[in-house]
Amino acid sequence: MKRLFLFILALFTIQISFAQKIEWKLGAEGFFDNGEGDDTYRTTMTYSGIRATPELGVSWDEGKHRLMGGYSGLLEFGKKHGYTDGSPVLYYQYKTDPLTFTFGSFQRDQLLGDYPSFMFSDTIRYYRPMIQGFAFQHKYKRGFFEAFIDWTGFRSDKDREQFMAGLSFKHAIGKIEGDGFNKVNDRFYVGIEGYYYHYALTWNADEKQHIHDNLVAHPFIGYQIESRVVDASLDVRAGVLASFDRERGLDNGRRTPVGFLGEINAHYKRFFLENILYAGGHQQPFGKKYFGKFYWGDTYYHAPAYNRTDIKYLFIFNRFVSAYAGMIFNMTRAGLNWHQVVTLRVNLGGRL
Repeated sequence: MKRLFLFILALFTIQISFAQKIEWKLGAEGFFDNGEGDDTYRTTMTYSGIRATPELGVSWDEGKHRLMGGYSGLLEFGKKHGYTDGSPVLYYQYKTDPLTFTFGSFQRDQLLGDYPSFMFSDTIRYYRPMIQGFAFQHKYKRGFFEAFIDWTGFRSDKDREQFMAGLSFKHAIGKIEGDGFNKVNDRFYVGIEGYYYHYALTWNADEKQHIHDNLVAHPFIGYQIESRVVDASLDVRAGVLASFDRERGLDNGRRTPVGFLGEINAHYKRFFLENILYAGGHQQPFGKKYFGKFYWGDTYYHAPAYNRTDIKYLFIFNRFVSAYAGMIFNMTRAGLNWHQVVTLRVNLGGRL
């Protein structure tokens, strides 16, 4: 508490001395995800909790520069120890048109890319929402480019050195009206998203440990149409999901699965439908040994054919709060796993 008081005092001193702005944010994300049914590719269980992330900082030069600090903590329902699983928030951000550069420990939802479930599973979104590294973002009239590095492991006697380097790119094709992806009514587009995960060694590692390289890429083409008259939209895309998995030092340590990935996203007023279809080689080929380590995507992509359908209703929506209720259906040849889901997001902020 004393350190927090000194930090706040220092910010106000900076503001008085240099006529800067004190900024604050308060975000909260709640989730209730109850899964049941077939558990061949994902363990059936319930995830529930609420995460709060207060931030306080200072900005200058008309908001182009920002230094923020805070804490992200999770309260899991039913646990006795309350506000746990915490992560520090501390980052510098430079933001101007068209460039944004963020460096430090910050929330992943500041990224621009869609990053579907083959990159980040639902549980990663619930329990590992922070990036410790940096992100470079460039927005322009026809789309955007984004690259980031998330340093996820510091090398020690027990822990491996590891990091994820990701990117997302999206570019509209043909005639553009209005402000790029925000105001056009329909458009074709191309893009790519993916990542490289480096899973290295601990100090004094023995011969049983191996460096692992996991590279995943998803080039795609799509078409989006939206109507503001009836508040509806449809986005269809298709592409290839390809990965390169290598466990160094093994004779048979290389895998290159490739498959088709199609996505449909539609909404009408407050109803939302999302569908993902994958068919092809077994992604995450080294399997359960590395789920949650360098495989951060949904474990269903280990199946040769997989379909996910999300049906949601937005029952609270205003400038500060959004809340959804819905169902998620995961289908493979082994059977059906379905989830009842409620999610909540609160975003508050301002200047002092």
